[in-house]
Amino acid sequence: MKRFIALFVVLGAALLAAPGVVGFQVETYYQGLMQQFAKGGAELVSQDYQRAWFGAESRTDFLVRIPSGPDRSKTETLQFSLVSHIVHGPLTAEGLRLADIRSDIRVDGESLLPADYQAVIRTLIGIDGQGSTRIDLPAGEIPASGERPAIRFDGMDGDIRFDAAFEQVDARFALPALRLSQGDAQLLEIEGMQLNSHSSKDVSGLMLGGGRFEIGRIGMWDQASGTRIEARQLGVEAESTVKGALVSATVRYQLDRLEVDGGVYGPAEVRLGLGNLPPEALLRIQQSVEEINAQQLPDEQKGMALLSVLMGNAPALLKGDPLVTIDKLSIQTPDGLVAGKLSLQSVGLEWKEIGNAPAVLGKLVADASLQMPKRLFTLLLRQKVEADLLRQFEQVRLINPDTKLPSAAELAEMSTALTEQQLNQWLGQEILVEQGDMIATRVTLADGLLSVNGKTIPLPPTPQ
Repeated sequence: MKRFIALFVVLGAALLAAPGVVGFQVETYYQGLMQQFAKGGAELVSQDYQRAWFGAESRTDFLVRIPSGPDRSKTETLQFSLVSHIVHGPLTAEGLRLADIRSDIRVDGESLLPADYQAVIRTLIGIDGQGSTRIDLPAGEIPASGERPAIRFDGMDGDIRFDAAFEQVDARFALPALRLSQGDAQLLEIEGMQLNSHSSKDVSGLMLGGGRFEIGRIGMWDQASGTRIEARQLGVEAESTVKGALVSATVRYQLDRLEVDGGVYGPAEVRLGLGNLPPEALLRIQQSVEEINAQQLPDEQKGMALLSVLMGNAPALLKGDPLVTIDKLSIQTPDGLVAGKLSLQSVGLEWKEIGNAPAVLGKLVADASLQMPKRLFTLLLRQKVEADLLRQFEQVRLINPDTKLPSAAELAEMSTALTEQQLNQWLGQEILVEQGDMIATRVTLADGLLSVNGKTIPLPPTPQ
């Protein structure tokens, strides 16, 4: 009898002691979870973790900088907090678990969601460290307030599953509908939004995977200009894999229909590819990008930082003889079909040769083709010519402030004349060819020989 009593005492003591021991492990795990969240682009400002014996309370503050202004040179900041109530295992309401975490998002100290809103943001961590976060936001309506429009939300549900080391992550989200309105005017409608993704760490340490993001319908209205845009069946698919010792990636964009003020575009499809990428260089780039995202830099500084990362890893990337492809470009427009393909690869090119144009051209293999309606090509060319002219006039005005800028009509007249002159020149040189109402061209480059529409164009000789 005494042995059974002793056994129950030991078991009872173990059950009472276990949550405290588990608590240390949960805290380390939770902080790692917040670090992973920060890699997505939110800056981790502070973290307060109050651990007790049977549970813990945590508040983690994040900062997001949002580009603003017409040129996106300014930024607005949004600070929010993730407040979590944590129950330590090994015994939880869901059975044997390392932890049961219920979270709430707060902005300026107030819950982002109303108190009576039955939202679920719950993370369950198993004894083996594997976990899942369940997000279930039921339908609701938020009335307009000040400049904020009224929001009608048809709910959202999703889950994220991850292993103990965050080396395998699968996510799924679905949002049936979201509508923004101001009075009787509709501003934005989104229907049928879904996301499915998967990623896992390769032996090189690189996170690879893919997924699909799609929207069934999106409609936008600009009350000031009266512009109406509606798109249907938008989709983006991406996949990255290791082939041999190198990494390849593909991205596919799809659009069934785009209507802009009565003009209809679509269907459209673009398939892009990247191949022969050394995983070691990609891993360094991936880690650097995560660090840059965590710093929440303005767009200009972020662009410079990303450019610096790419330049620093360019020599290693070139060693794999990288390949860039547009396997398919197909866009139906009101004027006709835009179609094209591209394959561009460097073979044996070294970084030290980049400044030597003849050497670069001698080590590139390319094949590109494009066709589009002549009317559309002329319109796009005229827009570019007009922008170039305006920029030139503004530069002259910086030197001589008394210089008068041309009127809109004068600028349009000059642009039309220059566009016609440029187009006739390219047609005369057979850089472009007319095929009925279409403009087409094909360019190949191999062994240092450039061919445009079957006509060889001399290149400068490679220095010996």
